Amino acid sequence: MIRATFIYFFTSLYILLLAPPAMIWTLIFHDTRLIYILARFCFRIIGFIGGIKVTIQGKEKILPGKAYLFLSNHQGNADGPILCHATPRNLRALIKTEMMKLPILSLVLKQLQFVPIDRLNPKKAREGIDRGARLLSEGKSFFAFPEGTRSRDGLLGEFKKGVFVMAIKAETAVIPVTIVGSAAIQPPGKYTIVPARVRVVFHDPIDTNGMQLEDRDRLVELTKNAIASELPCT
Repeated sequence: MIRATFIYFFTSLYILLLAPPAMIWTLIFHDTRLIYILARFCFRIIGFIGGIKVTIQGKEKILPGKAYLFLSNHQGNADGPILCHATPRNLRALIKTEMMKLPILSLVLKQLQFVPIDRLNPKKAREGIDRGARLLSEGKSFFAFPEGTRSRDGLLGEFKKGVFVMAIKAETAVIPVTIVGSAAIQPPGKYTIVPARVRVVFHDPIDTNGMQLEDRDRLVELTKNAIASELPCT
C-alpha cells in the first residue's frame, strides 16, 4: 500500500514538473528525444521503488535504423512502461481514446504522435489505423497490444486485426514480444504494487513485404504462435 502510494505520488509529481518544460522544448526544436529520455528515467525510478526487475532476451534481433511494429501480449498495467524500457526505440503506440482526455499526459502523447483508436466507432478506428500505417512508413516504430485488454488468466485472448492491417499497409516487419511475470506487479482490481521479476522476449521479425490484406490472418497466426511459445501456461 505504501509502495503504491509513493509510486503514484512520484509519477504525478514527475509529470507535473517535467512534462511542461519537455513539451516546450519539443515545440521549439521539433525534437521529442527529451520526452523519451525523461520517460525512461521515470520508468527506471519506478522500477527501483517497486522492486521490479526486468530481464531482456533477443534484443539483438532489432536492427539499428529499422522501423518495426512491436506486438506484445498484455498481462498487466505495467506492460507499456516495461516495453518502452526494454525496447531500444523511441516508440509510438496505439492507445485508447480515453487516454487523450487525461490532463497534461494527453498533450505529451499528442506531441509523441501516439495514435488514439476509437473502438466504438469503426470509421474513426480505420482512420487511426491508416494514420499509424503512414507513421510506420515514415520510419517511426510502434508498439501495440493486439488483445486490446489485459488477460485475466495469463492465456492469450483473441487478437484484433487492425494492427496487422497497419503493418501490411506500411510493409513494416512485426516483432512479436512476450512479457512474462508482469501480472504479479498489480493484480486486477488491486491498489497495491508488488515486487516482481519480469522477462521480456523479442522474437524473430516477421517480414510483411509482399503481403496483401488477405494475408492478415496468417500474420496474426504467426505472431500469436511466437508470443505463445514463451508463455508458461500455453
